[in-house]
Amino acid sequence: MRRPFGKGWARKGFGGACGILFVTVPCLCFASTAGGEGGGKAVFDLVMRTVNFLILVGVLVHFARKPVAKAIRGSIESVRKALKDAEESRVRAEARMKEAEERLARMDQEVAQLLEGARKEGEVERERILAQAEEAVEKISREMAFATEQELKKSKEMLKAYAADAAVALAEQILREKVTPQDHRRFISDYLEKLETKH
Repeated sequence: MRRPFGKGWARKGFGGACGILFVTVPCLCFASTAGGEGGGKAVFDLVMRTVNFLILVGVLVHFARKPVAKAIRGSIESVRKALKDAEESRVRAEARMKEAEERLARMDQEVAQLLEGARKEGEVERERILAQAEEAVEKISREMAFATEQELKKSKEMLKAYAADAAVALAEQILREKVTPQDHRRFISDYLEKLETKH
């Protein structure tokens, strides 16, 4: 780290001030002799004040140099630390922003995947429900066809039985009305003759 004041800057500054003093004092003395006695006192006054000021400056520089330099170095370090902290904060904020953007992008992808999964599951469920409905319709149709066929058979058998009963009853009625006892005896004898011829 470069120091704000180089080594020996106070000595150089004090030497420079003394050099300026040595150049200006003879000039002022020369000017005072030209202006008379009253002018010389004013110049001497000015020179003494300047010397006092330079001595004060030299003392201040000698004793205040280290604390001032230390304070300036501390201020510079504080500024550097603040700049470093600000840079680190900026880097962290950018990293958090990037992470948030990536998370948002991932969330968009996850939402799209969830929607796609839900759509596919919905299609699968719809196909399953349709297949179950078709199977149920086929089963009901088979059961209805079987039940209809059974009822039809039952009705046919009942109709046949009724027709047979009706035919027997009608035949009996016709026989009672049309067949005489003589016809009856003749039927019996014809039947017996047929039996004899068979044996």
